Amino acid sequence: MVGGRDVCFSIWDSTCPQAAELQGWVSEKQLRWADGFVVVYSICDRSSFHLARQQLQRIRQLKRRGSSEKAPVILVGNKRDLQHRRAVSSEEGRLLALSTNSGFFEISAAETYHGALVVFHELLDLVRDSRSSGKKAVGIRGIVRTMSAVFGRRRTE
Repeated sequence: MVGGRDVCFSIWDSTCPQAAELQGWVSEKQLRWADGFVVVYSICDRSSFHLARQQLQRIRQLKRRGSSEKAPVILVGNKRDLQHRRAVSSEEGRLLALSTNSGFFEISAAETYHGALVVFHELLDLVRDSRSSGKKAVGIRGIVRTMSAVFGRRRTE
């Protein structure tokens, strides 16, 4: 519940994709489908940070090519409770987020759900803001495309 209204998030985990060949990558299908992104890495695992960097670059690259709409992105460093095993500094995370025009949080999903809750509330706010700033008149073709996307049919023009 957000602001007294039910909000539904559909989450597509790129590390557990529906197609094995897409393991670890955001596909163009996901980019068209998503209104926003949360890219997560472990502060204890430098390779997950490198993968997050690649994901952010891919999201920005494909969004520029395929759409003028900018989908909000939040970079999340997880496992803040394991400071003694930290391999990625907070500064590195902040700099990556800044360089990719993304939000940034460090949380511990293991300790409490509050950090993840804050991330999803922020993403919801960013998606709402991007929708309200990019609103334009929708014609019948836009409605048909939207309905086709919802019901999984591909429409050719």
